[in-house]
Amino acid sequence: MILYIGIFVVIVAACVFISIIMMKKQKETARKYEGEAGIALASGVKEELLRQEFQELSKQMNGAPIEAFTQCAYIATVGDKVASAAATAAKTVAWAAVGVKARYTERDNASFLVLSNNELHYVFFDDGEARDHLVFDHETLLNARPAQISNSEKVTRMGSIMGLKPKKMHLDVNGNGLDIIYYGAVQRMPDGIISPGPGMFETQSKLQLMGRFFLNRLYQKYPQLQD
Repeated sequence: MILYIGIFVVIVAACVFISIIMMKKQKETARKYEGEAGIALASGVKEELLRQEFQELSKQMNGAPIEAFTQCAYIATVGDKVASAAATAAKTVAWAAVGVKARYTERDNASFLVLSNNELHYVFFDDGEARDHLVFDHETLLNARPAQISNSEKVTRMGSIMGLKPKKMHLDVNGNGLDIIYYGAVQRMPDGIISPGPGMFETQSKLQLMGRFFLNRLYQKYPQLQD
């Protein structure tokens, strides 16, 4: 009996020790990408991610520059989609049906906002394949404003926004209101979550940096969105 207790104590102690080491390593890795020093590294990190884990996002831009990107909530619309006059050469754009406000639903997929010149692209991936690509033009973004995340959104989408530093913007698209919840951090890639293994902490830290870098660049271009 004493032998079993001793073995159990050793196992628990080993697990605690490993956890402490991993937490220390995670903090040390994250520290490299914090503050202004991290922002200075962001452009290089972004290009690295776009060549590797976010290659599919890069392909969706069809050669258009990617200044910054972050994760956002999936936009679900009610009714038929109609072609928008705001379509650009990058992609054909589809908007919500006239008079119908966008709503959010839970989807186990990945959505991103991409800042490209003076445009903002929304790209939704389903099982690693792009399903939606919307483009918001410069004029629309100039008239955009920050919005409060409602109590109902906090309750119904808590699983999606925890740890992601959520923000919300309100856009007017051809006379129709559209809200977008976006994040100051990235936790997913186009084809799913980060896989455990060597380099996991490094990748997590780089994705966190991408969210901060996106906010930095977005608010430089459209300061009225900073709440």
